[in-house]
Amino acid sequence: MSSVLFAAILGPGELLSLMMDSTFFGKGILLVLLGLSLMSWAVVVDKVRTFSIIRAGHVKFWQQCDLWLDGESKRSQLVQWCHDHQDLPLASLIIETHDLDSVPNIRRASERVTYLELENLERYLILLSTAVTISPFLGLLGTVWGIMSSFYDMSAMKSADLTVVAPGIAEALVTTIAGLATAIPAVIFYNMLVRKIDLIGNELDRLRTILEERAGGGSGAIGPAGRDFTKRPDTHGSEKI
Repeated sequence: MSSVLFAAILGPGELLSLMMDSTFFGKGILLVLLGLSLMSWAVVVDKVRTFSIIRAGHVKFWQQCDLWLDGESKRSQLVQWCHDHQDLPLASLIIETHDLDSVPNIRRASERVTYLELENLERYLILLSTAVTISPFLGLLGTVWGIMSSFYDMSAMKSADLTVVAPGIAEALVTTIAGLATAIPAVIFYNMLVRKIDLIGNELDRLRTILEERAGGGSGAIGPAGRDFTKRPDTHGSEKI
């Protein structure tokens, strides 16, 4: 019987009872997995909140930037807007480069800001990565321990009766379920958050290209429809930052 089917058959009360009846070693693994799960969800909630703020802020930023690029506002107005929204990565890039007028200096400053901003966004993702990596192995360790315990009980009791082997097998399946329940959400959100960070990195690179072009570093690539691709990043369809 698979662990998933086993979990589907049992209710919350039965699962809790199995956890309480587990050996000291099995309870230790379950407590570690619980800690990893809570840690992962805390990181996910914090990052989702952060990216939601950045997404909404960047939409407003590009509106202000388009006004500047179209000549409807001055660079100083964009800089002032960025000073009022310093928590946005794109605003930090504008603030850092607003008094630079040479392409090499703009590039160096942009690379420095990009590195710092992405490093800040990647903070605590190592916790999610750790949960993804070790949770299945902890579940496997509990599984092996439970099965080994069952065989030991069979040897000690000199019986293969179900009442002898059931506790160890149940402990093995419970730890397997706990390991998978911790790892699966963690890997889904880890991949999603990494992709969001990549999109923000793309926006920072495109803004750097715009600033370099405005400083005399060459014009942007012109598409078939005559659109200047240095204007702003292309939309990603349904995928948002």
